[in-house]
Amino acid sequence: MKSGKVLAVCLNPTFELTVVLDSFYENEVNRTANYFTLPSGKGINVARVLTQLGTEAHVLTHLGGSRAGEFLNLCKAENIILEYFSSASPVRTCINIVNGEKKTSTEIVQEPLAVEKGAGKCAFDLFDSLIGQFDALVITGTRAQGYEADLYSRMTARAKELGKLVVLDLKGEDLRRSLLFRPDVIKPNLSELVATVEKGRVVFENENSDALRETVYSVTKKIFEDYGTKSVISRGKFDTWVYDGNDFSAVPNKEVPVVNTIGCGDALTAGMIHSLLAGKSLSDAVRFGMDCALKNAQSLRLGLR
Repeated sequence: MKSGKVLAVCLNPTFELTVVLDSFYENEVNRTANYFTLPSGKGINVARVLTQLGTEAHVLTHLGGSRAGEFLNLCKAENIILEYFSSASPVRTCINIVNGEKKTSTEIVQEPLAVEKGAGKCAFDLFDSLIGQFDALVITGTRAQGYEADLYSRMTARAKELGKLVVLDLKGEDLRRSLLFRPDVIKPNLSELVATVEKGRVVFENENSDALRETVYSVTKKIFEDYGTKSVISRGKFDTWVYDGNDFSAVPNKEVPVVNTIGCGDALTAGMIHSLLAGKSLSDAVRFGMDCALKNAQSLRLGLR
């Protein structure tokens, strides 16, 4: 079955500089010749995996700064299709330090400069001109500062008006506002879900208890009752919790040697959307998405290869 077309919204594009070290010593000079730069940002990561799976995906984003051309070239090299508008906000750089000795990956995230006034209108106008051509919308990640607080919810509303499949990997106010327009699936991680529905409560992604499971079951059931929205809650190394409108289930994770954790959640999102567009059930789609996440985790480079 031919898969549909996906528009991924990524309003925080990133250069991902991966530095691979045999060992890492704080307060010392650490040298390596093993490093590389890839285009990133959550929407870019989702589109990369969708493209590798054979699903056509385009990324709506902004580009600015002296390295915008480099970003375009890096995307072109991976067949990632950009739909972009120019902005005064330069593409940020995040650094992923891979420590071979301890088998860890640590990300240093650079916060972006705010976009200029009017960028939100540019983003929505471009979105509105494109969304009719696509079968699905995925909005994932935080907005750069300067975008209006209702931008993601307006995009969600417009896509649902047109009958598109809408998947959101959002948190906080962006998720709360967007739920009002009945997206099909939300995919926050555990800590993001709890922080969204219970302000002030802190739960870490890898926490695991029967009481917590009951809390998440109640929350996701209510979200479906109120908005008709299904939930996929990722939990790092633990099972992924799924509420599909009828049942609350746990999709088991597999233990594999982990090389790099960056982009694993985005790979899950991509695999899930690919499967949903092919007519699979949500639980089956999540299983396939988790397999994609595991492949990403076993590679230094983002994606499935």
